[in-house]
Amino acid sequence: MSCGEVSGDIYAADLITELLRVHPSLNGKIWGMMGPLGESAGGEAIWSYEELKIMGFVEALPAVPRIMRLRRAMVREILLRSPDVVVVVDSPDFHIFLVKNLRSAGYKGLIVFLVTPTVWAWRPGRVKWLRELFDLNLPLFSFEHDFLTAHGVNSRWVSHPLVDAFKDYQPPESLLARYRGERVVAMMPGSRNYGIKHHIDQLISAARLLIEEDSGFLPVFSVAPGLSVSLKRDLEKRLFGFEVWRGEGRDLMAVSEAVAGVSGTVSVEAMLLRKFMVVIYNVKGLSLLIARALIRTPYISIPNRLTDAAIFPELMNESPERIVEELHAYFDDDARKAAIDSRMDMAKGAMGPGKASEFWAKEILEALEAEEL
Repeated sequence: MSCGEVSGDIYAADLITELLRVHPSLNGKIWGMMGPLGESAGGEAIWSYEELKIMGFVEALPAVPRIMRLRRAMVREILLRSPDVVVVVDSPDFHIFLVKNLRSAGYKGLIVFLVTPTVWAWRPGRVKWLRELFDLNLPLFSFEHDFLTAHGVNSRWVSHPLVDAFKDYQPPESLLARYRGERVVAMMPGSRNYGIKHHIDQLISAARLLIEEDSGFLPVFSVAPGLSVSLKRDLEKRLFGFEVWRGEGRDLMAVSEAVAGVSGTVSVEAMLLRKFMVVIYNVKGLSLLIARALIRTPYISIPNRLTDAAIFPELMNESPERIVEELHAYFDDDARKAAIDSRMDMAKGAMGPGKASEFWAKEILEALEAEEL
C-alpha cells in the first residue's frame, strides 16, 4: 500500500483497519509507504509518506531526482516481495508512473487505485492509464465514478469515507466550552508546506481585518497536528498574538460559524458540518499558466462540483478584503444564507450512505479472488 500525504494516510488506515477486521490473517502482511495512521492501523511503513509532501507544478521540480530514486526503490522492493495486491492511494503524479514502471518490469498482480485522480477536472488523458494499468479504481465521489465508467474504466463506488467519520461526530466539550458565545471563524491554512507558504499571509491579513472592524468575529487559526516539527514551529511564529487551535481541524470548524481556508478536503468537511466556507487558492507565475491551460472545470472545491452550483465562493489570487466581504455577504443576507445552507444539504446527500472502507475491502478481496480463479 502506498500513500503520500495526510489525507491519503487517513484513507489507507481506514482500508487497513477493514482488511484486518475481515481477514485477521493479513496481520503483518500489509506494508509500503504510509504515515502514522496507516502504521497505527496495522501497516508496516517501509517508507514514510513525508517523501511526497510536495505541491505545485514548479515547486515540485527540485524534488524530481529524489522522487525518481524513491520510485525505483519501491519497484525493486515490490518485485522482490511479490505481493498479491498493490493499492496506491491518491498522489497520481507519483503513483501512475510507479505503476507504469511496475507493469513494465513484469509485475502481474492486482493493482488498485484508491482515490483516483481528478481526470474529470484536468488532464483527462490520464483516463487511458486508469483503464490500462489498473485492475480496479475506487473514486471518492459519485460523479467521478460516472465519468470513469463512461470512459471505459473499471470503477466502483458506494460512498465517501467522511460520511462515516461525521455520522456521530461531536467536537470536544472542552473546545465547545472554550468558545461558547464567540463568533469563531476557523482559519485553515492546510497541512502542506505549499498551501501554508502561499496562503498564510492572506489569512493573517483577513484575520486582522476581522479584528480591526470590531464585527464580533473571532478568527482562530488551525495548526494541523500532522505538520512536521519545523513547519509547525515556523507557522506558530507567524501566528503569534492570534488564537490558535492545535487539535483536529474539524473540531475547530465544528465550533465555528464559518471557515476560511485553502482548497482541499477541508471544504468537504466544512460542508458536512454545514459550515459556510470561503475557499482560497493562490497559484503564481508558471504554475498559474499551467493550471489555466489544463483545468477543465468551473469549480475548484468539491462541494460546488457535487451540486454544480457555487455553494462556497472560490477566490483565486484575490485580496484578504475579499475573504471578509464574502463572510459578510453570507451572514448579512438571510435569503442568500438560506439558499447556500440548502445547497450544502444537497451536496451532503450526494456523498452516499456510508460504509466506504467496508466496500473498498470487499471489492479488493473479490477482485483478488476472481483473479485467482
